[in-house]
Amino acid sequence: MKKELGIIVSNDMVAVDTYKLVINASFSKDVKPGQFVNISIADKAHLLRRPISISEVNDNFITLYYKVIGFGTNKMTLLKQNETIEVIGPLGNGFPLVHKKEVLIVGGGIGIAPLLELAKKLSLDNTVTIILGYQNKNQIYLDKELSKYGELIITTDDGSKGFEGNPVTYLKKHNINFDVIYACGPLVMLKAIDKEYQKSKIGYLSFEARMGCGVGVCYGCAIKTTKGNIRVCHEGPVFELGVVNYEP
Repeated sequence: MKKELGIIVSNDMVAVDTYKLVINASFSKDVKPGQFVNISIADKAHLLRRPISISEVNDNFITLYYKVIGFGTNKMTLLKQNETIEVIGPLGNGFPLVHKKEVLIVGGGIGIAPLLELAKKLSLDNTVTIILGYQNKNQIYLDKELSKYGELIITTDDGSKGFEGNPVTYLKKHNINFDVIYACGPLVMLKAIDKEYQKSKIGYLSFEARMGCGVGVCYGCAIKTTKGNIRVCHEGPVFELGVVNYEP
């Protein structure tokens, strides 16, 4: 883990309310698929950093995708090339990698972002199938990039592109052979995948949570699991199937 002033390389809208942010950061070589960074917005009224998944690593550059949903992410859209931003990373535990397996990767919404580096690594010696879920065709991003690393299936809630429905619905209607499943996306999607496959498959799910510090000190992101309360930012954000307790 390292704190530094990263240099903005680019910050562009790639879909409705979704931006691609590329930062020059020296810790890029230490990043594992599924880890995240904490970004400071540098505003006295909003002191908490924003946790954002690392989507891809190339040389000294890390690529992040973020969705504009509030003050902090809206302010991030104003970041310009060559400006600096305080960034801490890499944080959390990423996805364990398997070898010589049939792998299924499932992503939904902004949860698709951390799956790019994962797919890149897994495609080296696994057979990969990727299912991506969006609300509609205007929200699609990362489809072209991910299609390089496996068979790609797109679902949209309104049917404006690909299969009409979500990834869970698609899986119920289609028989896909796989040994290991990886997923990141809305909690309802992760819960459905966990319930369906925890007794029959190996799998890893990446969760989101409200993080106060991002480094495991404040316990603000603790969730219920079969092992007691566990911090998403420190022990996670990736957990095996069957570990998270979804009951309130």
